[in-house]
Amino acid sequence: MRSVSHFYASSEDDVNIEQVLIGKSAAIQDVISTIKQVALYPTTTVLLQGETGTGKDVVASAIHHSSHRPAYTFVPINCTAIPETLMETELFGVEAGAYTDAKVAREGYFLRANGGTLFLDEIGAMPLTLQAKLLRFLETKSFRRIGGTKELQVNLRVVSATNVDLKKAVTQRNFRDDLFYRLQVLTISLPPLRERREDIELLIEHFLKKQHALRTSSEKPLQVARSTFELLLRYDWPGNVRELFTALQCGSVLCDDGEILPKDLPEQIRMVGTHARQHIHELRRQMHLPPEGVDLRTLLGSIEYTFIHEALEYCNGNQVQAAALLGISRDQLRYRLTHLQP
Repeated sequence: MRSVSHFYASSEDDVNIEQVLIGKSAAIQDVISTIKQVALYPTTTVLLQGETGTGKDVVASAIHHSSHRPAYTFVPINCTAIPETLMETELFGVEAGAYTDAKVAREGYFLRANGGTLFLDEIGAMPLTLQAKLLRFLETKSFRRIGGTKELQVNLRVVSATNVDLKKAVTQRNFRDDLFYRLQVLTISLPPLRERREDIELLIEHFLKKQHALRTSSEKPLQVARSTFELLLRYDWPGNVRELFTALQCGSVLCDDGEILPKDLPEQIRMVGTHARQHIHELRRQMHLPPEGVDLRTLLGSIEYTFIHEALEYCNGNQVQAAALLGISRDQLRYRLTHLQP
């Protein structure tokens, strides 16, 4: 099975950022604009901030491939995946004879990324002892292999990423303040999916096209049922785009006749419909007919008006998505917008 991040871009070498970062929301368009500006300065250090699953690795790759460095290597490193005792060796390399098992000299990630981009993912997990050496490297663009005396010079861009609050880590003395300021020469904040719901439909379409290309030609094109789309739109996506693609992958495997139904989705997403019904029951319990009675038509119209405008605000004015949240068609939404009064 391919990595979920495969579904962000059509190919690793694609430098069309709009095809790599899927979305029409203002937040994503701001990210795309910033990447294009960063690409003009191929040595500028960049810090990516965002929740898990927002695509920090994809943005780092986009920065590399849209800069003047795509012919060189993009070297990604997950700082949480390398044991602390090995991280220095992995980054700087080692000279032959530096320790018992060092039979031959071995280059590290800094040298492998020479001319290209070094991506330090989860930079907040880097040990304090190594942070000082990384700071020196960022200042001089030079380093020594473990056990070596020769100063090695490289030319590369360092992009780092974190899903933790580095400022808070600095105040707690878990992260060096001088390294923090050196890393955030330029900061790009990636929005969570719940704050750009207008992009969900485009992301679904993108996934379906990619997934269909992996299926046999005899199979029907994948589709998402309307009821499924409504669930996907309501869900808050704590795992962000990665969780969305994982849910769609699950649905594409379990669905029948190429149509993803709510029953094909993970349980936590299916429960959204149950929660919605619970909210309706709660509202009904809170509503009581006053002794003097009510003007039912005016009351219902006022409720509809309030919910419709809240849905539109929630979806940044997207009528298709607002209609899905309300369980009506776009035409029905437009009719109500025309005829309902506040």
